[in-house]
Amino acid sequence: MATAAQACRQALRDATARWGSRSRASDGIMGDARHQKRKSDHNLGNAFDLTHDPAHGVDCEQLSRLVIDDPRVTYVIWNKQIYNRARASEGWRAYNGPNPHTHHMHVSINATSRNDTSPWVWSPGQPDPYSLAPGHRKICFVADWFME
Repeated sequence: MATAAQACRQALRDATARWGSRSRASDGIMGDARHQKRKSDHNLGNAFDLTHDPAHGVDCEQLSRLVIDDPRVTYVIWNKQIYNRARASEGWRAYNGPNPHTHHMHVSINATSRNDTSPWVWSPGQPDPYSLAPGHRKICFVADWFME
């Protein structure tokens, strides 16, 4: 039987640590009976759902645009849209699956990243994720100078 990936557990723990009063109503990792009837990364423990609760700090509209940059992530579904890193050139596309994902953001991870518990963009100790949101990202350039 599959178990929840440590990376997924860490993502939800970190969200709760950062936003303690957030709703967890739509949080989840392992697939329920409905998911078990179809192919889903939840069935393998390689996906998590994070509840959208902007009143208590969790704004999936912005977080969905940031988490896709995490190398562990394969695709994100949020608010009737999907972004798949394997199809990055297409950007965010319409998503017409059975759940529109308007109450939570779905994040799938690479199976090879299951045990990677490095910080998520919202992890405590990380910069305020909303200061990094698209349109507000701070870009830094680093130049290496070599002298002989």
